[in-house]
Amino acid sequence: MAGYRLITLCGIFFFFISEVLADSHQLDWKDLTNQQQEILGPLAEDWNVMKLERKKKWLGIAKRYPKMSLKEQHRIQSQMQSWHALTSEQRKQVREIYKKMEQLPAQKRQEIKQRWHGN
Repeated sequence: MAGYRLITLCGIFFFFISEVLADSHQLDWKDLTNQQQEILGPLAEDWNVMKLERKKKWLGIAKRYPKMSLKEQHRIQSQMQSWHALTSEQRKQVREIYKKMEQLPAQKRQEIKQRWHGN
């Protein structure tokens, strides 16, 4: 019985490992459409080292991008350019701040966003 469980667990483990390894090679920059590359251009240099979840987030934005207002499109482009301009240490600091912000109560996060956006 223990041998069967071990074989089952190993099978599940190898299934998930193969999925992770397959995903790590998916969504390379060269695999994106011309439109996606144009929209996500500021991220090109870092694209192939991004985690899959971040790539999917940006691809979702690229999909919605044509339907955005010009103001929203400019905001997205500005954010990508600003992110690209940061050093790896600065990006790390931003991620740490974001993680801390996510742990705040929703009302406190909303207050900070309102102050940030000048509302």
